[in-house]
Amino acid sequence: MNVRNIQKASIEEIVQEYEQAALAYGQALTAADHRAANRAHDRIASAYREIRSRAAASQLLPLLRREDENVRACVAAHALEFAPEQGEPVLLELAACPGRIRTRAEYTLKMWREGTLEFP
Repeated sequence: MNVRNIQKASIEEIVQEYEQAALAYGQALTAADHRAANRAHDRIASAYREIRSRAAASQLLPLLRREDENVRACVAAHALEFAPEQGEPVLLELAACPGRIRTRAEYTLKMWREGTLEFP
């Protein structure tokens, strides 16, 4: 979704774009396709910025219950900005899992606790 389209989209459509981008991000990481991962990350950031600009970040919170760990990790990381009491437990859970998601969750929590985590 490009900038013009995202600005015209409903919150529900933007949340769906966020979720689809997070899924694509996870798939790209699994495939070690850094170009696709960067494109997906840009889509996530764009959707998040638009959602936040509309003061609707809480609309992302239901995605914390999705099965896909990449979706949960992305939302949990962003939730640290507006609902840390909901984002942190999800990241702690993911940090206890084996695999790449563990490292992402650990570093996100580390940066947040150090005050160096930046949001798009």
